[in-house]
Amino acid sequence: MTERGAVYDLGYAPYDGSRLGRRGARATLFADGIRRVLGIRRKARRKVFPWMLIVIAVVPSIVFVGINFFVPGGITEGASTNATHANFFVLNGAVALVFTALAAPELLIPDRRDGVLSILSSRPLTYVDYLSSRFASLVAVVGAFLIFPQFVLYLGLAATNTDGLFRGLVEGADALPKVLLVTVIYIIAYVPLGFVVASLANRKAIAATVYIAIVIGLSAVAEAVVANNVFAGGRWVALIAPVNTADAAAEWVFGQSSPESLLAAADINPGVGLVALIVFGAIGVAFSLYRYRSLM
Repeated sequence: MTERGAVYDLGYAPYDGSRLGRRGARATLFADGIRRVLGIRRKARRKVFPWMLIVIAVVPSIVFVGINFFVPGGITEGASTNATHANFFVLNGAVALVFTALAAPELLIPDRRDGVLSILSSRPLTYVDYLSSRFASLVAVVGAFLIFPQFVLYLGLAATNTDGLFRGLVEGADALPKVLLVTVIYIIAYVPLGFVVASLANRKAIAATVYIAIVIGLSAVAEAVVANNVFAGGRWVALIAPVNTADAAAEWVFGQSSPESLLAAADINPGVGLVALIVFGAIGVAFSLYRYRSLM
């Protein structure tokens, strides 16, 4: 006795949409990275830390502008616009450091842990495509994280200008290219190191902790060596501290000087520190590419 079979129409159909190739895959990874970092379309607990840090970064600018708007003379009397932007970069740079510590592991570690890399490898993507897309996501978010409070500050200071909003916008416009340049400096100081740590760690919490510990440890070692003149030429150790160097370079770009900075104590020009940041950033990017070359 033979059994009769049944044919079911499950509705499967071949894909007939547009095929975007590598460019589309990179764009998808880029957009997915931004959503992942900000917790968009994810559980509420995934949104807590990134949006809390964003609020912490923006609120001081709003409060500062509000005080200047409602209090006669405000708190900018005697202070230049450049000095104000530089001071807020130093303040927000610390918050951006914590943001990067949380965001970089979120972009890289789940894909390795959950076996997503093997799936991506079956698509027209190379390890360079993958890393560059993830890197661009983090750069975009950290850049916006740093720029938005400065833009609020720019508009707020222009609105409180005694000669009117338009005059304030014109007078403060010379700070905008400097804002972009300093944003790039902080990105170079923070993002490549975050990718190095995230490419080696297997747990997000450990990666974030190690990242912050490395940054703090490098600053502590550099400050100790420079302050105590441990060995001849020890002042150059100041260049290994990314946070100190980024802060000093930011003040330098805005035409400010800080005798208390580590680079000033080491008698090193902030321009030299900027070159060191670029070199260390390039090394970090090269290491991450080398690491992922064997994984994809």
